[in-house]
Amino acid sequence: MSWVGIALILVAFVFFAVDLVVTNHGLPTVAAVVAFVLGALTLFGVTAAYSGAMLVVLVALAVLVGVVFAVGSGEALAARERPAMTGTEGMLGEVGDVVETVGIEPPGWVFVHGERWRAVPAVAPEDAYEQEDQERVIGVGEKVQIIGVRDGKVVVLPVEAAGFEHTPEG
Repeated sequence: MSWVGIALILVAFVFFAVDLVVTNHGLPTVAAVVAFVLGALTLFGVTAAYSGAMLVVLVALAVLVGVVFAVGSGEALAARERPAMTGTEGMLGEVGDVVETVGIEPPGWVFVHGERWRAVPAVAPEDAYEQEDQERVIGVGEKVQIIGVRDGKVVVLPVEAAGFEHTPEG
């Protein structure tokens, strides 16, 4: 058994681990594949009668592992750039249904993403002083858009007030 071969295979695993953590376009994966192939050749020797078959299996295994790590790293990098799809960040802009009347006091309930959320209506700053005596209420069954999250409650606007108009382009 060759200790150099074992060391090269361990270095290959270190390079694979580094590639999972560091963003550098797969260079550690290439180094890991090379170290793995050299380590395996050094460990088993190339003078054996079965060295040709072993070399084919080794190269195939190295290429397979390299492709898996390269594709996985590419997907991980792409996922970092995508917007959040879960949690409160993923709810912004979503449309839900009012299941209990939404008012300032007490807050109502809306159904969004398969969950019930406490909701308060959004009030524009310029409208806040004009509507001090009049409370904004959104009735049951209306569609609302989530525009924010504040104090564990979602801030909603009726869909009509949000100004959404679908105009087909053609």
